[in-house]
Formats: sequence, C-alpha cells, structure tokens
Amino acid sequence: MFKITLAEQKFEGIIASVDSEAITTYDLSERIKLVLKSLKLEDNIKNRDSVRDRVLELLIIEKLKKIEAKKAEVTAGNDEIIELAAAIYNFPVEEFEEFKLFLENENIDAEVVVEQLKNELLWKKLSQQMFATKITINSADIDAILNNFKNKVGKIEFDFSEIIFLNQKLNDWESSKKKMETVMLLLDSGTSFELLANKFSDLNPQGNKLKTGWIFEDSLDSETKEILNNMNPGDVKTNIKISNGFKILKLNKKRRFGNDQIKFSFIKFSSLDKKKIQNLYEKNISCENIKESEIEEEVKFLKIKDMAAKDLSNIFLDKLDISEEKSFTEVFELDGEQNLLYLCERKVSTSNNISREAIERQAFSKKFNQLTNTYLSNIRKSTNIKFFNK
Repeated sequence: MFKITLAEQKFEGIIASVDSEAITTYDLSERIKLVLKSLKLEDNIKNRDSVRDRVLELLIIEKLKKIEAKKAEVTAGNDEIIELAAAIYNFPVEEFEEFKLFLENENIDAEVVVEQLKNELLWKKLSQQMFATKITINSADIDAILNNFKNKVGKIEFDFSEIIFLNQKLNDWESSKKKMETVMLLLDSGTSFELLANKFSDLNPQGNKLKTGWIFEDSLDSETKEILNNMNPGDVKTNIKISNGFKILKLNKKRRFGNDQIKFSFIKFSSLDKKKIQNLYEKNISCENIKESEIEEEVKFLKIKDMAAKDLSNIFLDKLDISEEKSFTEVFELDGEQNLLYLCERKVSTSNNISREAIERQAFSKKFNQLTNTYLSNIRKSTNIKFFNK
C-alpha cells in the first residue's frame, strides 16, 4: 500500500514508486518548478521537458533517503527543520511563517519545500551515524593536501561548459557541423546553453555531457586553454574543431586558485560620466607616479595597495581576478557610478593562511561524501523502483 503525503493528495496520479513510497505527478511538477526557478529559467513545456528526467531521479534518491532513515528510526523535529530552512534560505528562524508565505506568493507549495528539507535532514542524521566514526584522517593525508594547495595557489582555474558534436563516421565532418549549426541558431534565439548541452551534446572524453566545476588551466589541452584565456565570463565560442568533430565552449567563471592568499594593488577610477571613464584607456597610466593633474576633473581616483582578496567586494574581485598586471579592467557600474580599475600588482602570499584543521575538515568531507554516495548508489540498484507512464 502506497503512503501518500498531504502534498501528494493534491494530485493522485502516480508516476513512480520506490518500494512503498509514491512519486506523484504533482510532486514532480512542483520539484521541476523549484529547479527552473533556481536556474532562473522560464516555466514552460520546453524547459520542463529538459529537466524532467533529472528531477525525477533526484526525487527517487530523496525517497531512498527517506526510506533508509525510517528503517533506522531516525526522526527530526519541527524546530530542526526550521533551523535548516533558515540556514539554507538565509532568513531569521522566527520568520519561518513569513518564509512560507513568500513561497506561496511565488506559487511554490511550501509543504513540498518542507518535505524536501525534512528528508535531507533525516538523511544527514543517518549518514553521520553510519559513516562519521568510520573515517580517519592521518597526518600524511593533511600534509599531502596542504602541499597540493600551496602548489596551486595563484594558478588560473576555469569553470566552463561545452557542447560536443562528434562525427557519425570517420571524417564525416558534415554531420557534426550541421548539428552544431542548429545549436548555434538556438543559442542566438536565447535558448539556455545548459539546456542545449543536455539535449544535443555527445559525451566528452570524461564521459559527461556537460563539463562543470573548476578545472586548472594546466589540465587543459593547449587549444582549449588559449581559447578560454581570451574569453570573458559569459562569452560563448563556437565552431571549434576537435579531432573527431566540433564543440562550443561557454566560459562561466575564471579565477585564481586560493584567492584568500592573494593581495591586489590597483587604482580605482569613478565618474558619473561613462565617456570620461572610457577616455582613461587612452591615458598612459603608471601605478608608481599618477598625477591628479593628468586626470579629468569629473573623474575621481584612489590608489589601493596590497588589499587581500577576501576584503574585496565580489564585483571588484571578479574584475581584478581576470585582468593582467599593468592593465585596465572593463568599465562597470556600481552604485550609480561608472567604475574602472587599473591592476598594478598581484601578489601571492607566501604565508600559510590555511589551517591544518580546515584541511582536515576538507578531507573528512570528501571521504564522507564518497561513502554516502557509494551507499546510495548501491541501494538504488537493489531497491524495487517502478515507473508508470514515464
């Protein structure tokens, strides 16, 4: 006999079952709505179809977590759920009712969100009981991670996505190029890069459809590295020929690893007049000897020396992080003013600001996640899962 929650009663169509737990069309629809909102995508049929299978799989995993927690008789109180919600969604605990009202105003079923939070809390408690005592981190592990961290500080990392089009046959470039051109037209029409990658991309060498996460430039082939180095975040590069097809790249973010170990010296220029700011590109700016008489009256400037990355605002850090020394950033607006930064110097701190305790937590978290993911994968294979009208 299936156990139907209050949210599930709102729509009784069952789309899948995980042992005795049902997944309904209503539940799936609400979760899809949450995912689309988090991705800032329009709630339409095309976008819903693009994420449907992934959301359904996430729901299956959530049901597995719920079942395992129930078997172990793990429970969670309302106060714990509220505290988790407040931490995740960044609101004071005492404003939980206002948070639920906000969700309803956004046409999101608050009960679905609470149910999701409860299941994650139950799983967190259970996994800590099962695996926390089984993990040990020795001094050699910490030393290895610490040395690896030191060697990476200051190196450039890229967060990028790619869409790959492989030749159907050896040297059959026409088929892959035609597929790429179709995707290029969809990109020009405003379709999400990530949606197109999920739908059209062939597998990359790592076995993924969509590469995500931070990757060091040293780990990239020379051509991809050069292309990404010449791109700004948000840029898309098309018509890239690879050994057996084509690919399209999108640069999501770029940074230098260990930003909290880096200090910047730069000059900040600001003005209400964008043209006055843009005129600075033609100036022969020198960090060592900049004179007020050389700068137009409407432009203010401030020299900043050795400011730690952690003390910079995100917008300043983003601009400086991708700039070369002795060069300008792009012009950007902040608080109604036009701003321009000139990077004088970037220093990588030689001191070890990362603690062994932080490294130990990082290593513990990695091993903990490996154990929980393996466990979930195993019970996913052994659980009775049925699909209806998928």
